[in-house]
Amino acid sequence: MGQFRTQSSAKSAKKEERAARKERRKEMKSMFSLRHYLVLMWACCMIRLYVRAKTRMSAAFREQKKKGAMLLLSNHLSTIDFAYFATPFFGKKVNFVVAESMMYSMPFFATLIQGYHAITKKQFYADYTCIKNIKRNIDAGISVIMCPEGKVSAEGKTGPIAFSIAKLVKWLGCPVGASVLKGSGLTLPKWASGIRRNRVECNLDMIMTADEVKSMSTAEIMERIEGALAHNEHIWQTENGMRYRGKRLAEGLERLLYKCPVCGEDFSTATEGGRIFCRKCGFEAEYTDRGVIEPRGETAECPARIDEWFEWQKGEVEKEVADSDFVLEKPVNLFVENTKRNGYRFVTAGTLRMTRETLSFASTLTRRPVKVDSAYHVSAMDYRISADDTDTEPVEPEFLALSFPVRNFVTVANIPGDSLDLYDEKHTYRMMFAEDKASTKFVLAIEEINKNIRK
Repeated sequence: MGQFRTQSSAKSAKKEERAARKERRKEMKSMFSLRHYLVLMWACCMIRLYVRAKTRMSAAFREQKKKGAMLLLSNHLSTIDFAYFATPFFGKKVNFVVAESMMYSMPFFATLIQGYHAITKKQFYADYTCIKNIKRNIDAGISVIMCPEGKVSAEGKTGPIAFSIAKLVKWLGCPVGASVLKGSGLTLPKWASGIRRNRVECNLDMIMTADEVKSMSTAEIMERIEGALAHNEHIWQTENGMRYRGKRLAEGLERLLYKCPVCGEDFSTATEGGRIFCRKCGFEAEYTDRGVIEPRGETAECPARIDEWFEWQKGEVEKEVADSDFVLEKPVNLFVENTKRNGYRFVTAGTLRMTRETLSFASTLTRRPVKVDSAYHVSAMDYRISADDTDTEPVEPEFLALSFPVRNFVTVANIPGDSLDLYDEKHTYRMMFAEDKASTKFVLAIEEINKNIRK
């Protein structure tokens, strides 16, 4: 009888073990797709060859990659950065934290993100599901890559990083690596269209071991992360004498550099070919393949680099938001995610208004045109609203008035000049500016107000 019980217990234990293995395989399948992994790595290799990307891995990084999973933090300079920091993990399981809005920005991306089982996150919003999924992946031995700035840096500098990233690192308690990209934002600037040619560098190192994470305070972790990821593309380019060649080098810069440095007029700049100029006062300059802005015509002087011009704009916005009566108001067209969650749909038109306390949207349009043609691009979205008022439908009441506390955002995602992306627990909202290319100024104002709140 005793022998029978022993055999029965052994069979039961084996059965439970098989069930546990089956459950682990099922869980791993829900987090990792080998087919999509191989397709991604192939695509990344093709991109890297085209832009002449180079990878440098420290001995500490190589060692940790062999030992097990890590959280890799990277600066974010272009929409194709995944091609640079993904390939060093070839042969090891890796996942990505991806902005949820990427699924709506291009339907093709929605298929890839969902198929790969990438970890989606609402940008600059407390997304606890994302945090749990990061932990779940790392515990399963899958490294996770994320860009703590939360968006692509349009001006080519490492942007503000929310303090919550230090809290996340402390909670995870795992090794943390750094990917510092150089040249990515010069190859494919967020404000431009088309690739410029020279090279991209991806420098990989470890920031902290698991033991260091456990022994450090969140403030010390934050300081270490900010120091590791700090980078300025324009200083790096000029110091190394690098030339990024392409066509129509300046076109699109008015979306980022919206304020004339001579007359100070907002939204008066325009570009053509390699020139940037002011439609009001006649200021003119050329953006060269060396990353230098040189005065032309009767213009005697101007900011010498994009980052210098951008910093000057920040200073001007700082003066404006210091006024307790500060108001910034522009007409926008409101889009939200579609039912397939692979693009945006037009909702209504209205006004986006910003004060020191709130970002609010209000619409008096109770019926909208049914026909809206939208075209999605990597860094932009074009659309045309039909003028045929006979084919309309009612606007949902929930979209007629929206309000967001400014203090909730360290910064917000945006297409320079064109749009802002905002979130709540229900929707992703894309505000497309209907007249002036004002999104860059809105972002600077949000960042400045929050900087003062956190002092």
